[in-house]
Amino acid sequence: MVAMEFSDWPGAWERHIIRRHRFPLFFIDNPPPTATELAQAILLDKTELTQLETELAHLVSRCTEITESADLQVIQEIKSDLDRCYDTACGMGADLSEQKEALTLLNEVITTSIRRALRDDDERARLLLIKQESVRMRHLTRLTYPIVCDLLRAVHPIPPAEVAAALLCETDEAFSVALEILDQTKKRYLAEGIEKIATNLQEQTKALGIERKQTILNKTLLAGDERALQAAETESGQVPA
Repeated sequence: MVAMEFSDWPGAWERHIIRRHRFPLFFIDNPPPTATELAQAILLDKTELTQLETELAHLVSRCTEITESADLQVIQEIKSDLDRCYDTACGMGADLSEQKEALTLLNEVITTSIRRALRDDDERARLLLIKQESVRMRHLTRLTYPIVCDLLRAVHPIPPAEVAAALLCETDEAFSVALEILDQTKKRYLAEGIEKIATNLQEQTKALGIERKQTILNKTLLAGDERALQAAETESGQVPA
């Protein structure tokens, strides 16, 4: 195995190189990464970090321009951009704790502005905002797992055929959390990918923790199918047995 020096704060592109390097058995259709691939990944991560810093500065400027009479839609668009920027920061290859704290404070200011902009009698809109904030909190918890950040990226370094291998590299806890962002179709595709890897590794599947992850995945698939069936029965007016 090629000896490589990895960054103290690897970004999304470097993280996948690290997975391929440390868990070559899972990437049966892809050879171990080269030093050239590592250098390219680190460069991509640095480029993305620079782009994020530029976007963050622009967002701060937009927030300072908000007035009490600002249009609600404009404020909501800024909040959406703040959320997206924060999500991106969570997966960056750097210690961005200060930047994320600043984004959190800005988000609180924007959320307060949205509440102010809502009419006093708009109870439905207020309840919707509360629900969105609750969903957002759960989402932020998931973002503490780098694999989730990588899978949620608009452009991520994990090819579809390697998602199964990438998830097998994770702890059971991170694997379980990552499953929460996948729909049933993607979970079934994942199950097929893991089964292919397990078949190739045969007796090593238990030692490598593959069987445990298959059990976790099968349980979530079953739960998802049951929820879908209950929803279908409710919609058709039938009462589940």
